[in-house]
Amino acid sequence: MIPAPAAPEPARPWAIVAFRLGIVLLVLMLAAVGLLLRSRLRPRYVCGPELPHPDSVYYAGDALRTGEVLATVLGRWCLSAAMIESVYAALGRTDFPFRSMRPGDSVAFCYQGLSLVGIRYFKDLSSGYSLEWDSSGILTVEKFQRPIDTVRTVIRGEVKSSLWNTLISMGERPALVVNYAEILSYEVDFLTEVNEGDSFAILLEKYYVDSVFLRDGRIYAVQFKGRVGTYAGFYYRTPAGHSDYYNERGQSLRKTVLRSPLQFAKVTSYFGMRFHPIYRVRRQHQGVDYGAPSGTPVSAIADGSVSFAGWRGGYGRLVEIQHTGGLSSRYGHLSGFGPGVRTGRRVRQGQTIGYVGMTGVATGPHLHFEIRRGGIPVNPLKVIPPRAEPVPSSLMADFSRVRDGYIAELRAAVLPDSLP
Repeated sequence: MIPAPAAPEPARPWAIVAFRLGIVLLVLMLAAVGLLLRSRLRPRYVCGPELPHPDSVYYAGDALRTGEVLATVLGRWCLSAAMIESVYAALGRTDFPFRSMRPGDSVAFCYQGLSLVGIRYFKDLSSGYSLEWDSSGILTVEKFQRPIDTVRTVIRGEVKSSLWNTLISMGERPALVVNYAEILSYEVDFLTEVNEGDSFAILLEKYYVDSVFLRDGRIYAVQFKGRVGTYAGFYYRTPAGHSDYYNERGQSLRKTVLRSPLQFAKVTSYFGMRFHPIYRVRRQHQGVDYGAPSGTPVSAIADGSVSFAGWRGGYGRLVEIQHTGGLSSRYGHLSGFGPGVRTGRRVRQGQTIGYVGMTGVATGPHLHFEIRRGGIPVNPLKVIPPRAEPVPSSLMADFSRVRDGYIAELRAAVLPDSLP
């Protein structure tokens, strides 16, 4: 007699619960992974001037770091060697600046779902190269230029602690501070003559792309009012193409000699008798010392010929330059010399002739700066050099028209009695 088959074992309740719980956990894990990917790939830049696909998702990419090129970034984002080669081949058919890729150049990757459909390479906010793969995998490349908006604006304020700190705290770029100081550098020594409460105004152009700041443009007018006096400068370009900055009377703001070989530094020792910190005796200090970090560039105060570049006793590394009119200048304690600075070489005003150091007899990094007239040391802070050429008399009427336009723009933001 064949025994009847055993009845199937009823399902255990705990197994059903475990199976359902596993399904729930799997769904939750997939959701968490999706959220993680979305947070990591959250958009930060717009990838290009136009959207190649209305339903595309645009994600932030990366930026070139020091010593990197585009291929490094593409590899970091897991593009295969074949894809990188195709990207380079496509860019090679354009004027892509392979030799001028710089740290900070940005790369954005565009995805549709999980598929990479495009890459954007930005030299800056306004220009770059757009690469796109179509549905058949063909890669096309296009150079683009986004519209740049020009805004004419006035920046004004009062000095708090220093001109540099004040403008930087206002959100301005270091280059603007330097350019402003350069325009008035022959009238005001921004190392020694600026005090808290002094006022300033700058009329300039600023460039924007889609309301995002791109860069500062030309400075058209500047104004400074402080204890040392009130000064203004106006940009003027002649019909022949010569441009310069002039005061309200049409006199050039440029002079044949810079007031200082450093733009932003602190005077640590003045011209005259002093107690020498190393020799411990009172003796004549024949120049001015500027405290500045090692490596700070030092500029020639005027055109001239290098009469000495080498080591000279307590000066350490020294550059001496002969200028016209019997004037000479010395720059001591340098950590090194500027490019091409050798005895007998010609240098131009503003050229880097060396770098701040502490060679020779020095207790810390600083520049020892001397000016000699006819071989006799004179106080560098009191040398008043002659001006460059003024506006030609035949163009004064045109210059006055341009100047008055600048003043009207400045006065829209600055009280009239603060202008000369």
